[in-house]
Amino acid sequence: MHGAAILPHPIGFSLMHLKSEVLSQSSLNKRNYRDAYISYSLTMNMYEAVVIGAGPAGSTAAYVLAKRGLKTLLLEKYKFPRHKSCAAGISVYTKNLLKELGLYSDKIILHETTKAKLTFVRYNKTYEMKSLIATSTRELFDEYLAKQAERAGAELHEEEPAYKISVGKNYVEVYTKKSTYKCKACIIACGVPEKLSSYAGIKTVYGKALAFEFDAPLSEDYDLDYTLFYYALEKDYAGYFWIFPKKDFANYGVGSWLNTVVQLKKKYGYLQKWVEAAMKTLGYWDKIPEVEKYLKEIRGAIVPVYTEAKPENMIADRVLVIGDSAGLVRHTGEGICFAIESGKLAAEAIADLFEEDKLDKESLIKYYGAKIERNILSELKYTTRIADALTYCTGVVIDLLDKEPKAVELLGKTLEHSIPDNVYYEETKKLLKKHPFLLMKMLKMYLRRRKY
Repeated sequence: MHGAAILPHPIGFSLMHLKSEVLSQSSLNKRNYRDAYISYSLTMNMYEAVVIGAGPAGSTAAYVLAKRGLKTLLLEKYKFPRHKSCAAGISVYTKNLLKELGLYSDKIILHETTKAKLTFVRYNKTYEMKSLIATSTRELFDEYLAKQAERAGAELHEEEPAYKISVGKNYVEVYTKKSTYKCKACIIACGVPEKLSSYAGIKTVYGKALAFEFDAPLSEDYDLDYTLFYYALEKDYAGYFWIFPKKDFANYGVGSWLNTVVQLKKKYGYLQKWVEAAMKTLGYWDKIPEVEKYLKEIRGAIVPVYTEAKPENMIADRVLVIGDSAGLVRHTGEGICFAIESGKLAAEAIADLFEEDKLDKESLIKYYGAKIERNILSELKYTTRIADALTYCTGVVIDLLDKEPKAVELLGKTLEHSIPDNVYYEETKKLLKKHPFLLMKMLKMYLRRRKY
């Protein structure tokens, strides 16, 4: 078992536990004491950290924890490779972060585009921009990261989901159908927020969006240099349709807020009919061979988009909630970037605070919460504003894009995520201020929107 013989901290909770329940230190030197701890911990399923969920967030956290020398268990519900409903776009932000962590490999990239086209369908307006977006599949990407965590020393258990945790004063118990594990710190990284967090007294705050996607061949005339985004498919449609090329095939998908999906379901009856209508509107229905066959394989998932969560909504004594489980998803639906970032920050916080056992909620908020606020939430606080502008102030956005080439350039940068959303928002606002009429028009639309 990977990581079974790792014990960088010869003092602390685990050894204190041994002192009172198993051994007397007086007759042991440090080497014997270490060996006794290892033997005991193997018997009692004790770990210094347990990470629940081996997606990008959990695997990154387990990787960093193992690299820092903590005995780490990584639990995954399914056997790899497994599917996740996701376009699996790899942004500039994500790629840079993977390189920083020593996790990047060309093997996880199926294709890279250098440009993007964004179309506002109801307005018949298309904008072309430079935008570097790589693509993968979650089957490939997630398994790669989990195996990297395992190679770093984490112990990976596939097909072993946790169904409950119990937080004690000195440890956390993690329950699966196969066993019960004890640890000093637990990281929850299960994807969509679920009841596991509630066992620690954490209530995740997030907005419910839904995404539906399927893989199918590319049309013969598709230009592989481009990733495609289609906004304003229908009136007040919050979200977009995408095409992410992956060389000989593409991922087609559509995402929107839950209330929009409910309204569209009433209109079309079935999900497939909605997507079929969108593809016919966009001209792809007759271009893709056997598209109906592929559409039958459409899959969906909740996308927990950030709304107003604060660090205290992600932290409890000895427990951190990260990635999608914490609602750290951008307005574009991109969650991989902050899954990896929060996994890194969470693991670093636990490793830094582990020696002195300062893993109470207050200490974690001061240490981890401050980093989350600075590195992630400072950007995500603008995500709803950007989404609202694209959805409910579309006419103003189009006028600005027509008048200001810089606005088009900035849009490309936010799609590839080479600039933070707060920078995109502030820079776009500066451009808007050059056109007082457009600024007033947008403010009126916002005020009208807030009444409902």
